[in-house]
Amino acid sequence: MARVTDAFAGHVSGFFVEGGRLRLTRPGEDPVTVTARYLRPLTGRSEIVFLDEQQREVVSVASLDAVEPSERPLVEEALRARYHLVTVRRIDRIEVRFGTRYFEAETDRGPRAFALREPGKNVTALDDGRLVLRDTAGNRFEVPPPEALDAASRRWLRVAL
Repeated sequence: MARVTDAFAGHVSGFFVEGGRLRLTRPGEDPVTVTARYLRPLTGRSEIVFLDEQQREVVSVASLDAVEPSERPLVEEALRARYHLVTVRRIDRIEVRFGTRYFEAETDRGPRAFALREPGKNVTALDDGRLVLRDTAGNRFEVPPPEALDAASRRWLRVAL
């Protein structure tokens, strides 16, 4: 079983991918499948915790700099896959029906339509002005700060949120 740590490790190596899953081998231990997660995924993407399949901490690092340079791309890819947010570039329309907001937007992945309920619970304002919207299906959309949007998109947001 992997060793659980209380503090940030100074340097971690032994990451590899097997069967499409990130694994970690520590000296004197058997390889363990790990999940990489940011400790603060929306506000501070530096500290990373690696959890085993029972969601127990295996090791934590203060930043990717603590991961062996040749293994960083493996960890970066695992984090990118877990936390990728679709970025809204333009809002074409928002319709509000019975409290649900129906968005039509242009994103970095093409046109998207999604529904948002309960903005108080499903809209997170970040310190830099960005918004993260969680739709009814659990997908997350990043909206740039209002000044980065066109005037029509800013108007749609003001009306709907």
